[in-house]
Amino acid sequence: MAHSEYTESFDTLLKDTIPETPGIIRSLALRELRLAAREFFEKTFAWTKIINDVDGPLGKVDIVPDDGDSNTKIIAVLGVAFGDTAATRAGQLAPIGQKPAADETADGSPHKFFITSAPDHFQIFPYLTVARTNFLDVTVALMPSFTATALPRQVTDLYYNAIIDGYLSRVYLHPNKPYSAPLLAGQHRTKFVSAIGFYMAKRKQGFNNSQQWIFPGGWQVRRLGGNG
Repeated sequence: MAHSEYTESFDTLLKDTIPETPGIIRSLALRELRLAAREFFEKTFAWTKIINDVDGPLGKVDIVPDDGDSNTKIIAVLGVAFGDTAATRAGQLAPIGQKPAADETADGSPHKFFITSAPDHFQIFPYLTVARTNFLDVTVALMPSFTATALPRQVTDLYYNAIIDGYLSRVYLHPNKPYSAPLLAGQHRTKFVSAIGFYMAKRKQGFNNSQQWIFPGGWQVRRLGGNG
């Protein structure tokens, strides 16, 4: 997401809720709104970005993509593909759940898999024996950082109501405040969770209603079911 597209400030979103939260401390409201936005994007993966030309270090080391933006935090590696300069190895790496039993290190071997050793770290298999620059294009999921002051334009286009529901569900639970409203908090929380489920499903479909799973290499499907 380009910096120029951060058009929706948290302050602007908070102005829309002033009549509903009389007397709230501005700094507290900002924190709750930021936490609601973080929860929404952390659970839906609805905010994604492709980081191009990520270097490939040699050996059994983590690759840590960086989107170069203090406004965001990478929360997941969703996909890894070979970049333009690696045309001879064109294609995508398949995600796996655990490290292969055998460590293939021959650089001539085709690189097939990646595994996330931490939410924002990953390793590729076979390992590189020679460091490569501009080797990978990495698709990551983002959420606002703790110091974020703005969100992308999609907030007002798509996620505005969901994030406001998440925010109100949090502040209405504050005890003994002029705006305290536990019953309303529950209603807004229900709508917030429902929106998370909706956009989580849309993300899994790539926002184009496509199937996002593929058969492992070599599998086929018989007309009457089964593999082989």
